[in-house]
Amino acid sequence: MADKKISQLTAKGSNLVASDRVALAQDDGAGAFSTKYVLGSQVHNWDINKEAASYTLVLSDAHHYVEMEVSSANVLTIPTNATVAFPIGTEIRVTQLGTGQTTITPIAGVTLRSNASKNKTTGQYSVATLFKRGPNEWYLSGDITT
Repeated sequence: MADKKISQLTAKGSNLVASDRVALAQDDGAGAFSTKYVLGSQVHNWDINKEAASYTLVLSDAHHYVEMEVSSANVLTIPTNATVAFPIGTEIRVTQLGTGQTTITPIAGVTLRSNASKNKTTGQYSVATLFKRGPNEWYLSGDITT
């Protein structure tokens, strides 16, 4: 394929699918370029899933915001890999949209790692990020407390 300017590209009618490839040129510093690719599966649209009660994550939450719009204490549950097989590298952002504090709790068999074992949002509008590190291992970071 010949080089094209961005203005010459045809827009895709829908979001990228997992098998779509976007070519990027990488300069080697000596005037030559090598082609690298980004797959559609690596590009994420950060949609929002609003929940009004305690909630267990589902596969469609991958690379999305889960907004907990709850006025009382609530729980966001991380299921086992056998129940919901999120790909390793999945990120999920959790927002405490309501006034009720959200506790992020793994199901038995799932390990949740965070600084000082923190697993609760700190207050309304706080955001925490879950990152899947292994089949049943997640990191939690962000605006969190014990």
